[in-house]
Amino acid sequence: MTNYCFIPVPDNKTFHRVAKIYENVNGYFPLGKSNKEDPNELDKFVGRYDEVKFICDMWNKRLKLSEDQIDKIVLMSLCAEEEEDNG
Repeated sequence: MTNYCFIPVPDNKTFHRVAKIYENVNGYFPLGKSNKEDPNELDKFVGRYDEVKFICDMWNKRLKLSEDQIDKIVLMSLCAEEEEDNG
């Protein structure tokens, strides 16, 4: 079974960003441009919530993840964060 999935996370007040989240790992990892200094490179992982959610849904579907599996991965990531805070 895949131990990661993709979720939309807030990037600023208006936009969201695609992020990879791992089961049992604290936090998430936002995807972005390979070179943040390059003004010509398109940042294809940021946009309106519905656009970013669509990308996440497509990638999670390709990973053959159900909504329950995605929820479990996110929950286990939050539990890992809680364990770090307590431990």
